[in-house]
Parts: sequence; C-alpha cells; structure tokens
Amino acid sequence: MASQVRAQLLERIMDRDLPPGARLNIDALAREMGVSSSPLREALAALAARGLVRNEAFLGFSVAPMPDAEFLQDMFDTRLRLEPWLAARAASRITRAQLAQLHGALAGMAPEARRGPWQRHNAHATADENFHNTIAEASGNAPARQSLAALNAQIHISRLYLAAQTGAEKTAAEHQRLLATLEARDPAAAEAAMIAHLEGSRERLLP
Repeated sequence: MASQVRAQLLERIMDRDLPPGARLNIDALAREMGVSSSPLREALAALAARGLVRNEAFLGFSVAPMPDAEFLQDMFDTRLRLEPWLAARAASRITRAQLAQLHGALAGMAPEARRGPWQRHNAHATADENFHNTIAEASGNAPARQSLAALNAQIHISRLYLAAQTGAEKTAAEHQRLLATLEARDPAAAEAAMIAHLEGSRERLLP
C-alpha cells in the first residue's frame, strides 16, 4: 500500500498537481486517497529521503522547493568529480552484459519519451538513472557508486526538465557518444564524453 501511495504522490508532485511548497496535511490526504495515515506517512518519508518532500518540526510535511541555482551548481560539481573518473574506470572493466544493459537503457531514452506528463517521462528517467548506475557499477568502486546514488540527481533533473522541457535531443546524442567510448574501451574518451555530457546538462538546466 505504501508503494502505491508513494507512486501516486510522486506523480502529483512531478506534474505539479501538488506544487513546490504545498503543505501536505496527513489527515486530508488520507481522506482524499482513501488510505490510513500509516502507509501515507511511510510514503512521505520515502519521498523525503529522495529530496521531494520536507518534514519540518511543528510544521509537518510539505513539497520541497524546486532546486535552485546554487544547489544545482553544487550537485553538478560533485558529479563532475565522480562520474568522469567512474566512466574512465568502467571503460577498461565493463562486461558485455553491462554494455547490453546500457543499450537497453539507451533504447528507453528516446527524446519523445522524455516529455511529460510524469507517467510518460518516468520511463525515460528510470532508463537514464539505470544508464548512469550501470556505468558506476562497471567501475567496480562501490563507495563512489553509493555516493553518486545518494545525490538523487535524476529526480532533481526530472523536476527541472518537466518544468522546462528542453534539450532532450542533445541529451540523447551525449549518451550515445558516451556508450560508443565504453564499447571502444577507451578510458580517456569515456572520461571526456562524461564531462561533456554533465557540462551540457548543467548548461541546459541551470536557471
């Protein structure tokens, strides 16, 4: 039940039916969704862990504000420290099975799939997250992979993209070039391709 409630709330937040800053009254939401407060609280806690909901003392739950320029700059700075290095390591370690996973993820990231609403965009976001996670996994560095996952980068990028709806074609081309460098097992090229992708993404999304 909690996972179903979480999915419904996530869709409403991403589509701005519940806009940034909106108060999330437990009792009112429970009545509206026809559920008890327990799965609702569990769902809200899970969304808070992903940075989509805030839980403030004496105020309760609310929809988190949109990522601002400072947060985005810090997030991309962190990714630029981690992901190019992970891509370079992955280029010399990646398996055929992992390359197949990347091809599968790339197939799920057609530009038209990225456009909203959330029910359609979600498939693209999941494939994008899997693409980057597979590269991190192929690097063989578990702590760095965990650090990357903790950023919840994809969910923040999705919120911004659904608001702006630009750059899908450029993102697809960058992913294709990155995959080509990994198939060529070229660490330097993979590192450069990841840098180009992250810098391009930051340029497209920074307000």
